[in-house]
Order: sequence, then structure tokens, then C-alpha cells
Amino acid sequence: MKIHTRTLLILGITVFILIFAMNFLAQFFILSSYARIEQEESATDVQRVVDQIHEEERGLADNARDWAIWDESYRFMEDHNDAFRISTIEPASSYESLKINGILYFDTSGRLVIGRWYDLQNKTITAVPQDLLSYVSVHPRMLLNGTGKDEQEGLILPSGEPEMVAVHTILPSSGSGPGRGTLVMVRSYDKTQIADLEKRLYLPVRLTPIQSPADLDPTLNRISGSGTPVILTRPQDADTITGYTLVRDISDQPVLLLQVDSPRPVYQQAMATLVFLVTAFLVIGIIYVVATELLLRRYIISPLLSLDASMKEIGQRRDLSERLPPSGDDEIASLRGSLNEMLQELQDKETELAKRGELLAEANRKANLYLDMYLDVLTYEILNSTISIRGYADLIRSGAGEKEAHYAQRIVDIVSRDADVIRNIETISKIFKNPPVRAPVPLDGTIQKVIDSYPGIAVRWEKSGITVLADPMLSTVFHNIMANCVKFGGRDVEIRISTRDPGDGTVEISVTDTGQGIPDSAKAGIFDRFMQGSDKRSSYGLGLHIVKMLVEAYGGRVWADDRVPGQPEKGAAIRFTVKKG
Repeated sequence: MKIHTRTLLILGITVFILIFAMNFLAQFFILSSYARIEQEESATDVQRVVDQIHEEERGLADNARDWAIWDESYRFMEDHNDAFRISTIEPASSYESLKINGILYFDTSGRLVIGRWYDLQNKTITAVPQDLLSYVSVHPRMLLNGTGKDEQEGLILPSGEPEMVAVHTILPSSGSGPGRGTLVMVRSYDKTQIADLEKRLYLPVRLTPIQSPADLDPTLNRISGSGTPVILTRPQDADTITGYTLVRDISDQPVLLLQVDSPRPVYQQAMATLVFLVTAFLVIGIIYVVATELLLRRYIISPLLSLDASMKEIGQRRDLSERLPPSGDDEIASLRGSLNEMLQELQDKETELAKRGELLAEANRKANLYLDMYLDVLTYEILNSTISIRGYADLIRSGAGEKEAHYAQRIVDIVSRDADVIRNIETISKIFKNPPVRAPVPLDGTIQKVIDSYPGIAVRWEKSGITVLADPMLSTVFHNIMANCVKFGGRDVEIRISTRDPGDGTVEISVTDTGQGIPDSAKAGIFDRFMQGSDKRSSYGLGLHIVKMLVEAYGGRVWADDRVPGQPEKGAAIRFTVKKG
């Protein structure tokens, strides 16, 4: 990647990280702060509604107190006079002035003495709803018959609609007992009352009856448990946040879910501020990147490109006598000077290396000449000596006693092994001097010739008719591998030669035996010169090293394996590849 591209990439990533970090901080601090503010405002709106409901309950309770602690009511509970009923209980003005729907008088035994119901919408007096009377009978503790100023107020849910009630013991105007029953004032908290509440508070309000906290949404159910917040807020969308709380009845049981929708101007302002900040920072970042890129191009990138072009031109012409033109006083100009000094040093070194190269070439030529002469004379003389020694040892063995014959045989074995080593050295020297020239070689004929040189050895081989790219020394590969099989497996070893086509233009050849196998720890290095193996397989000599040299010269590879995968003790496998001819 070029410096120019890398610089732009770094600048772009930096601006992106800064924008991301700013957005994260804004989300974490600004929006979270605004969210807390709007949650507090939503909770305040819910509390305002709750306070207003409580205020209405207290107002109703005050009216009930005025009617209950009154000599006329106290006397009516004793004599049930019609004058009080006609003048006070039945007139519509009593209900309309108090904005109530029902007045009920119960004696101390809980029996309804009189009860009237007024429809504020239709302006008619009707009988008390049976649902309300059933509710009172099911909740007898709602009626107060004590001798003190006992009172209570709240909401009840006798049917599908909530009712606001105020209950007070009926007492004389002096306020002293005994009480003669209970006065119950009722105000239906229907849609008209809720609409009036919304009008006073300028808030949309919803009251939903619930039978038990289990009826609530799982999220809202948090407000009904012990130790949970009284008010819960939850955003609905970008424009509305809703506050929730439970409204409890006169028995302190949750009966209504209060929902108050509040606008979200704070959130909308916060989002507008966040969008403005991100947009402004993005524009500033783009301007910053463009300005920085222009300055970098003018003062850094262009001089570096010019320097690079000059160095490439010098490299193409391979003329170390050229120099870069010095200009300016910055670091790039200093770099030009350093490069000029380096060119001068390289020119001097090139001249010196050329002289030394000539001397080394002459020395190498003489060394190779002397080495070839030494190896030729040495191997020739040693081979002649070993042949002579072997001949004399054979004469001694044929005409000597048993002990002398034994020592003569040992001399023959040692001389034979030394002769094999010398032949291997000659082979290695030949490969180095004259690398193999690959040409088509019939694989079947080569393998058959090697097998014929091992009479008495069990060798299985199926002809394949394959021609490979090698040279006549391919037979040496098979000879050295089979020699190792016989050496470490004995004359009773069974050898199998097989081929496989991997489908990549090569032939994989495997030579397996039933000998003692190759330990896993030794497989990786048996093709190295003078590799020492385990106690059972003491030395692999130079034979397998020559195999590796020839296979690699043919363009293939060689490796050691197990005849039975995962069981090295059941025999070895030498595998190698050569290219098809």
C-alpha cells in the first residue's frame, strides 16, 4: 500500500473513530441525561394526575363529612322522616351541586335505609345500581359504624367502570356518638370525569380496569410488586412517552392502571442537537482530511514520489555514478544526501567486489581442479587397495584355519562396506558436477533391472507402463532404497513396489518392506547425511541422502512413512514422486 493511500486511510479511520466516540459520548451522556429529565417530567405528570384524583377524593370526603355530621341526617336515621328525604335527598340540585351520582344511608346493621342514584347526563333520579349494592355487601368493612369521626374515601370497581366513594359515620353536629349508621357518597368516574380531568391538567389520561397484577404487560408488572417503583415510564415513539402507575381502591388493592401520555420535546431537541453535532463534526472532518491531504501531497508525498522515481531510474540504468539533485533543507533533502552517499559507497564497493570476484573465481577454479584431482586419485587408490585387500583376505580365508577364516571374513566385510561408501561419494560428486538432465525413462524396465540384481529377495511389483522424467541414475534411487530394506530387514524381508497417480502430473512411487520399520522420531531426518537412528536402526548412511538428491533433481520429493499407517513396527515405506514423461 502506498504512503499516500495509507495516509488517507489513517486520516479517514481517525475521523471515523472520533465521530463514533463523539456519538457514543453524546448517546451516553447527553441522551441519557435528557432521558432522565423526560422520565422525571413524565413521572411528574403522572403524579399530577394522581394528586388531582386524590384531591377529588378529599373534596368528596369533605362533602360526605358535611352531610354525615349533621343533626338532620342523624335524626333521619332514627325516625326516617319523609321531610328530610323530600327536601334533601331527592332533589336533583343536591346531586348537581355536589357533582355526585349517589347518596346511600346504611344503618348500624349494614342495611340500606335509603339510597338514590342521579344520572347527571340525563337529569333523572333512578334506583341505586345493583352492582354497587352487591359490592357493599361483599365488602362489609367498607361501612363505618363506630362512635368516632370514622371516614374513608377512594375508588372502587363494582363493575366495569370505576366509582369514587366517600364513607363517613353518621353523627350529630356535635360530632359525638354514638353513630347511627354510615353515609356513602358516590361519584361515577366515567369518561366525562376523565375528560374533565384531562381538560384541567392538559394531559391525555387513560384509566384501564385490572382484575389482578397478572393481567398487566410483563414490563408493567414491575410496578405491582413489593419494593418496585410507584411510577414507571416507557417511551412509545419519538413523540410520546407514557407514564404508568397503579391506582388502588378503598381497600388498598390495585384496580386501575393509570396511563398518562406526555410529549417528548426534550428528546426531540436532544436528537436534533446530536444530529447537528455529528453532521458538523463530519463536515469538519472532511475539510480536515482534504486540507491535510493537500498539504501532505504538496510537502511530503510529491517530494517522496520524486525521490522514488529518481531512485528507480538509477536502478533501471544500473549506473551508480549518478547522483540525486539536492534541494531544500528538510528531512527529505537530508535523505537525498544520505542516498547520494550510499550510492558513492556502493560504487566503491562494486569496484572492490569486482576485483575480489575475479580473484575468487580464479581461486575457486584452482580449488575445484585440485579437489577433483584429489577425489579422483583418492577414490581410485582406495578402491584399488580395497580390491587388493579383499583378494588377499579371500586367499587367507580359503587356506587358513577356522579362526583365521573368521578374521579374514571380517576383513572382507569391512572392505566391502568401505567400497560402498567410496562409491556413494563418487555418486554424490557426480551429481554435483553433472546435475541430471531429465528425459523420458520407462519405469518398468528400470525397476525390473534393479529387482534382478537382488536374487533371492521377495519383491512384488506390478508393471504400470508409465514413463517418467528422470535419467539413468533413477535405478540408483531404487537400488539404494531396496538395499536399506535388505540391510535392516534381512534376507527374509518382503518388498513391495507400487505406483499411484495423484492427478497433478506426477507419479507417486512407494517401496514398502516388512522389516522393523522406522520410528516416528527418525522419519524426518533419515535422508540427511550420516543420520543416526535408534538402537535397532543404527545408521542410514549416504544411500538415502543420494535418493533425496536425485529425486529433488528430478523435480519431486521424498519422505518416510509406515507400511501400516500408525504402526511403524510393522514395516517401513519410502515414498517419492517424479513427473510423468
